[in-house]
Amino acid sequence: MSKDMVMLRKLFHFSGIVMPIIYLLTDKTVALMVAAGIFTADIVLETLRIKGFMRVAFIEKNMKKRESNRLSGSFFYVLSGLITIILFGKNIAISSLFVLSVADPLSSLVGNKFGRVRFLGKSLEGTMTFFVVAFLILRFFSFSIPIAGAGAAIASLTELFSSGFVDDNLSIPLITALALSLLTSL
Repeated sequence: MSKDMVMLRKLFHFSGIVMPIIYLLTDKTVALMVAAGIFTADIVLETLRIKGFMRVAFIEKNMKKRESNRLSGSFFYVLSGLITIILFGKNIAISSLFVLSVADPLSSLVGNKFGRVRFLGKSLEGTMTFFVVAFLILRFFSFSIPIAGAGAAIASLTELFSSGFVDDNLSIPLITALALSLLTSL
């Protein structure tokens, strides 16, 4: 995938802020209805795409090779959003979804553009960007400095180690939300 395609894909990733913004501006019921509606539509579209009944050039050009015949990252993003909204309190769910939809694409953009030091297939510069952005998001949502730091570290480690095991669109918000729940209950 060319650098321009990577950039376009990451910019598309920012569109994920829709779900936490809707939850921020409404309540859990509305957020769940929207997330469930998006999830249902995504299941239908992914099925049509994988079965070959639907071809959208823009989507196909911006997909990772491994996603061509299986579920895409957007499916896992919507699934994780739905699960996160169901399982966690509003502040934790929203902040965790913002971490995924803002810190993840920003870290990738920085890593692709400025990354020099490689570690586990990622760049140190991208990972540090993820941590700083996640920390700022968590502070914005009024988590204390120690909790925001620990939450950002856990989210960063989740992003760093997820790629080989599970799609990070699924793991980042769920593990971040779980960590924040545990940290705030101490």
